[in-house]
Amino acid sequence: MEISISLLGMFSRPKKPIPATVIKFNRYSLVFNCTKKIKAGDLIYINLKAGLHSLREVRGRVEECEPCGRHFQTRVHFVLERPDKQPYREAISILKAIEQAVPEAMLSPLHMQ
Repeated sequence: MEISISLLGMFSRPKKPIPATVIKFNRYSLVFNCTKKIKAGDLIYINLKAGLHSLREVRGRVEECEPCGRHFQTRVHFVLERPDKQPYREAISILKAIEQAVPEAMLSPLHMQ
């Protein structure tokens, strides 16, 4: 599974993507390692690709970011609603497909959202 993250810069525009390594994934959340420390509560954009499925600039809210060796381990919960508070059904169905394409060792149980 390939991912990159973009922090938000001025005017909430995404900065240049940073590569990251997935630790755990499910359709609701993601745990990854990267070189940047990110504050809990920050919004980030995530680009995901697994198998034939990919999503660009999915919003995620950082729940936790802790040092892990030379990197930072970050837990993110996907923010999957439009400005009118309705869910992004397309993004949700693609996340389900990506979830089915990732190796079993990377899957995080759904109850751990």
